[in-house]
Amino acid sequence: MTTYKNFASAHWRKLAMGVAAGVLLTGCAMTPNGRGGVMMGLDTAELFGTPLSTFRLRDGTEGTLRKDPQGKYSIKLSQAFRVVPLANAVTARVARVENVGERTVVIVETQERGCAYRYEVLAFQGTDVLQWTVGNCKDRPRVELAADAKSLNIDFPNYNRLLRMIYTDNRLLNASVAVPPGVDTRAQPFADDGLRGTGPAIATLPGSDSGRVIPAPPAPASAPAAAPKAGSRASAKPRRQETQAKAAPAISLPAPRGAAPAAAPMIFQAEEIKPVVIDLRK
Repeated sequence: MTTYKNFASAHWRKLAMGVAAGVLLTGCAMTPNGRGGVMMGLDTAELFGTPLSTFRLRDGTEGTLRKDPQGKYSIKLSQAFRVVPLANAVTARVARVENVGERTVVIVETQERGCAYRYEVLAFQGTDVLQWTVGNCKDRPRVELAADAKSLNIDFPNYNRLLRMIYTDNRLLNASVAVPPGVDTRAQPFADDGLRGTGPAIATLPGSDSGRVIPAPPAPASAPAAAPKAGSRASAKPRRQETQAKAAPAISLPAPRGAAPAAAPMIFQAEEIKPVVIDLRK
């Protein structure tokens, strides 16, 4: 009998240890400590929190936006222990997911104290993450994927121009560009919940990966000058010359071979915004 009790006790101890190990494996997480290292702790969002939304990466794995019982938001990939914290967010939602180049770009809209609109731009490739925080606290941006899916434009209204952020080749570039025709920077809201324009679409060059825009059409020609008064020196030209000028047909000369097109796209200087680099394997 004693042997049976000892066997049963050992069995339950092993079972309890197995359950505890399972909890630790699924409920642990590593988060950055702000000094280049990480902190190991219990993932309360995984164990007791609320999953808000999921998104799928290019490699088929999933990521989840979660909220823990203390109201803190974070993102965790299904194949990683480490999480991406959204430290200052008091609300958060996944606004846009696009495959750009070799990465999946996820734009998370957050609200912080004193800032109604803040955006986390996250570029995932496996367990490697690039993170940028952008936004002007008062507007949603319009997000436009290039036709070749190699770049992503993120446009914020900035008075009579656009503040354009371009994600391409694992970089986020920042530039000020002219407002394309048909775009109203005073529109409220400037973009909808999916970060798409509420008015006419922004005119971008197909496959553009450098933030170029189509310039506005030239201003209409000014009104012709008033006819000179009779008797003036300008009116004393021979009537024969005036008649010939009226009768001459308008001739459109072809552009010389190799000449640049008249409406060339405008290219603007851009500055790179450095990312926070996170390796979710460590």
